Amino acid sequence: MDGPSQFPSPVPTRTLTFLILLGINSVVPAAEVSGYAVLTTDYVFRGVTYSDGHGAAQLGGDVSFDSGLYFGAWGSTVDISNGPGRQRDFELDYYVGYMHELSNEWSVSANFVSYNFPGTEGPFDYDYVEYSLTSNYSDRVWFEYSYSPDIYHSGYSTQNFGLYSEWQLGGEVSLGAGAGFYDASNLTRSDYSYWQLGVTRPFGIVDFDLRYFGTSDWVPIISTPESAEDRVVLSARIQF
Repeated sequence: MDGPSQFPSPVPTRTLTFLILLGINSVVPAAEVSGYAVLTTDYVFRGVTYSDGHGAAQLGGDVSFDSGLYFGAWGSTVDISNGPGRQRDFELDYYVGYMHELSNEWSVSANFVSYNFPGTEGPFDYDYVEYSLTSNYSDRVWFEYSYSPDIYHSGYSTQNFGLYSEWQLGGEVSLGAGAGFYDASNLTRSDYSYWQLGVTRPFGIVDFDLRYFGTSDWVPIISTPESAEDRVVLSARIQF
């Protein structure tokens, strides 16, 4: 998750329980646990700033098993205002998924993500859930399809298509590029495309990332003309 995305909405308890039991029944006792902390000059999700162009602090962690089961949580400060009395200041996401290796090069995964905005002011519930399918080639190219059946408890669905690739350049520098298409036409009668290009390099225990984000247009409810503007973001990440 760059989150990814990116997680209280009604959680499909039976589905979540099934996935957890599936993993527990087939894994070895050992599990791989990892965490990370990020400081960034701007929190951008699908081309749109979630921190109003300001800095954000983020923290996440996950647990993965040899069976392919994984789960985790991720949080970030945000600054999203949709008018008087509609302020979001914090995002907390939960996710659970299953990854399967098809070959030495190809793998596929399916996951469920719950996006939550605790302490949100105003009468609207912006929490929502999303289901995703991802294919991965050699940890170099990723394609993801995501579907939300009830965005913001509006009764309308959205879907997202994303493609991302990463290459190693000379030394420890890597180049990453991606693009996506977010279809919110059921909710807003609008959709938009977004893209990114960035370089990442470690310095000691800190990975620094410099990245450009752009969008084709802004979409009512999802963004504003200002939040969908092109921007350059610098981030520092520590893995632990």
